[in-house]
Amino acid sequence: MKTGLSEKIFDCLNVVFFIALAVLMFYPLWYVIMYSFSDPNIITFGNMYLKPTGFTLATYRNIMRQRTIYTGTQNSIFITFFGTLINLAVLYLTAYPLSRDNLTGRKPIFAYFIFTMLFSGGMIPTYLVVRQFNMIDTLWALIIPNALSIYYMLILIKFFKSIPESLFESAKLDGASELYIVFKIVLPLSLASLASIGLFCAVGHWNSYLSAMIYLNHVERFPLQYILFGMLSRSFNPGDMGGINEIRVTPESIKMAAVVISLVPILLVYPFIQKYFMSGVMLGSVKG
Repeated sequence: MKTGLSEKIFDCLNVVFFIALAVLMFYPLWYVIMYSFSDPNIITFGNMYLKPTGFTLATYRNIMRQRTIYTGTQNSIFITFFGTLINLAVLYLTAYPLSRDNLTGRKPIFAYFIFTMLFSGGMIPTYLVVRQFNMIDTLWALIIPNALSIYYMLILIKFFKSIPESLFESAKLDGASELYIVFKIVLPLSLASLASIGLFCAVGHWNSYLSAMIYLNHVERFPLQYILFGMLSRSFNPGDMGGINEIRVTPESIKMAAVVISLVPILLVYPFIQKYFMSGVMLGSVKG
């Protein structure tokens, strides 16, 4: 089908607009990366940079000399991996039963979950509960209290309701049990949705530092984000870091490098999950 001149102009303007928008959104990240690789002694904060000024890895070398960076990375990987697994397991086992109309007591249970979404106990009651279960100063204090997100649960419930009822009926006619339907039929169809939600959960765990500030006491258990947050939030003195005086760096260069370090793991994982965003939430035998 041929397109008119007005449609071509509209398409060109759309392309130009979104390219400009992409540049505006990408440049701050590019600026941070270029600043972190620039010589901190000659670079001036606030200027525009398209490439490193006096390329050097001095800032990264000095940051990597800190033992807390490695312990923090290990803790963050542990929290992100097990936190995401627990999130997905709890979400799946909660959302699927609530999506079935034949669940006994479905409405009051669903109302209970919605109530907790609107009215939370707050920070102090949550802290008391965590302390009661002896999770203070443990990594599980950053995982267990955030095991269930009501918002993501509602998204999964909506997805499960979109699966045709005929699929369940045919499975039951073939003699499939409820557990077989849950893990052999529904679960494979839910991989795209679970992968998408899992990515958001993983990013949330990786970027979280407030819970560590509340529940953790020893630096050996601090996640990477809490350690980097300390660099970003206070008036940082480079001389406080062991061995960092060998090459003089500035607080700004350390902050920029800390931001880049925190972004790398998520940037490495995202390409493997992107296909699930592109393919949509319905896969396999379910067709519109």
